[in-house]
Formats: sequence, C-alpha cells, structure tokens
Amino acid sequence: MTNPLEENLIAKAQAAMDANKGAAAVETATELASIDPKDAIVWYVKGRAHYSAGQFDDALVAFSQAATIRNDRLEVWLMIGYTMIALRRYGEALPSLEFVKSTNPESMEATCALCAVHSILGHAAEAKEYADQARKSDSNAASKILEAFFEDFFSKSPQVEASTKAMAERVLHGFKIS
Repeated sequence: MTNPLEENLIAKAQAAMDANKGAAAVETATELASIDPKDAIVWYVKGRAHYSAGQFDDALVAFSQAATIRNDRLEVWLMIGYTMIALRRYGEALPSLEFVKSTNPESMEATCALCAVHSILGHAAEAKEYADQARKSDSNAASKILEAFFEDFFSKSPQVEASTKAMAERVLHGFKIS
C-alpha cells in the first residue's frame, strides 16, 4: 500500500505525464519503484511513465511486474495491450485485451482496442463485431477512442498496409456518420 511519500511521488509523476514531460515522469516513477518495489500501483505508474515517454519496452517490463504482483488489475492488462500495440506486437495484444473485455464487458477502451487490433491484423469480421459493440454502447466515446487509435497507430505507420488503413478509415467514418 502507498504511504504519503509514495502518494506525493505518484502525483508528481502524473503531473509530469500530464505536462508531456516523459523523462521527468520516468525519473520520479523510478524513484517510486525503488521505495516500494512490491506495490503493483507503483509499477503501474512506472509503466505509464515509460509509456508516456515512448519507452515501450520499459513500459512492458513495468506493467508485467505490476501484473505479477496483482494479476486482477484490469487497468494493468489494458495498458499491456496498448503497449503491445505500440510495439506492433498485435497478436500478443489480443490476450490482454480479451481478458479485460471478458472481465469487464462494458470496457469501451478494450472494445475499441480489440476493434483496432483486429483491423490491423486484417480480421474484418472480428473488427466489425467489436465496432458494432462499441457503436451500440456509446458511439461518441467509441468514435473518439478509435480516432485516437487511427491517429496513433494507423495513419503514421508505414508498416500498416494501405488496405488495412482503408478498412480502419471506413470503421472510423462509420462512427462519425452514425
């Protein structure tokens, strides 16, 4: 459990992440992890700091440590999935995201991430299924989340094929007009 010092460091790391100061967030989170290396929250914060700094391999190590300590924290598994996406290890993102979705069927983040990953992998039927679930749940929220995925993972990536980008654009366009 966290104490006042740890809570202050968590707040400091979060403030650095909010200000897009990834290096400062990582430095604070590393200090935090050295104080209480047996706290899953500490490792989650460290993972998020590395993620925000674009240090995805280090983020994955920290999130994995958090999951080892507390394997029931859905936010950890969601971030493991996001990190796998950022690392372009799409197939490896699926189990984490599916775990979140199976444990919390209402998770819009997991639903949209699964839609995006299946789109990237060219699994049109699965992508459509998750897109339909997201649309039925909250079309506006799904549209914003999918737009962020498109911006971060599809449009900039030379590794994503043009046909996959086009499918993702169609899914996103479908949300904007519905």
